[in-house]
Amino acid sequence: MTRERVELRQVVDGLRSEGLLPENSDDTVTAFFENLHETQPWYIRTMVGFGAWLASLLLIGFVGSIGFAADIGFVIVGVLFIGGAIFARLKLGNDFVVQSALASSLAGQALLAYGIVEVTGGNDFESVLGIVIVLNGILFFVFPDRTHRVLSILIAMSSLGFLLYSWELNAVVPILGPVIAAAMVFFYQRQGVIIARGKGHLIGPLVTGLMLTAFGFLLLSTVYILPELRWEFAFYPRPWISSILLGALLLYVDTRVWPQIGDVAGSRERAVFYGLLVAITAAAWAIPGLLLALIVIMLGASSGNRVFTGAGIVFLVVFIATYFYGIQVSMLTKSITLVATGATVLAARWILLKVTAGPVEGGASHA
Repeated sequence: MTRERVELRQVVDGLRSEGLLPENSDDTVTAFFENLHETQPWYIRTMVGFGAWLASLLLIGFVGSIGFAADIGFVIVGVLFIGGAIFARLKLGNDFVVQSALASSLAGQALLAYGIVEVTGGNDFESVLGIVIVLNGILFFVFPDRTHRVLSILIAMSSLGFLLYSWELNAVVPILGPVIAAAMVFFYQRQGVIIARGKGHLIGPLVTGLMLTAFGFLLLSTVYILPELRWEFAFYPRPWISSILLGALLLYVDTRVWPQIGDVAGSRERAVFYGLLVAITAAAWAIPGLLLALIVIMLGASSGNRVFTGAGIVFLVVFIATYFYGIQVSMLTKSITLVATGATVLAARWILLKVTAGPVEGGASHA
């Protein structure tokens, strides 16, 4: 069988000749093809983005170097930068404007925060963090840019973490990571409902921002054991709390994934499956990041989301590498542990495949 290349314009012309296109759709089709031709190569877009950031930062630096008669001037300029970025992003959508608006908004937030610090005498850092959280919560809905929305989530949640440390509530940090992960799972599983309500432009950045934020908080559990840091302050006390909460979340996610693996309720296969999950949770008693990586990988694999699957694998590698670098054991012990872990994972995979494939093979032979 031979395959012929058919251009998209030929397909559209064929649909138009057969009367399958809606009436008065010529303008829409023409605009669509014009946008296709306006698409630039990735390296051109990269250079445009770099130029936009450089130009924006130089302009912001020039404005900031002028100086103001009162400290309130930085607050005013920050508000103007944020408002101008939103207006420009709403009116135009080319690469230069998109990147310039992103840089202007972030710089405007920095100027606004700096102005507030100066106005308050530099002694009200907690109020600044609170303002940053509220501001980014508003910008998440107002600023029409996916990347900016993801950054708004990251900035707001990072500010919340700083607030907890400022209030000496570092004991809450091991709970915050699993709570953010649970929120990520909640919104991820309800993407269809949210998109149907016309909020699809918000759900993607929200889930991505929550995922990256959870990664960041769980990485603090590796800072806790780094040998170079001898501070008495515990960044991540009692990481086993996160392991218990993330283990429960992993079991919940697996109850949603199980129908894709087996369909017999209360079967031996399900018992083996959950037994392996409990064993993994117990093994990750001091390394909760392992469980978070498995949750993200399982969400991505069950829905065919390669971005989530890849992000979970990358975080798993980074977390394990950071954790093994920090633990106070010899290289021989680390090597033996890695070999034993790999062998255990392979054995668990073999058991799971053997158990779940058993009924299929039996049914085939019976037929």
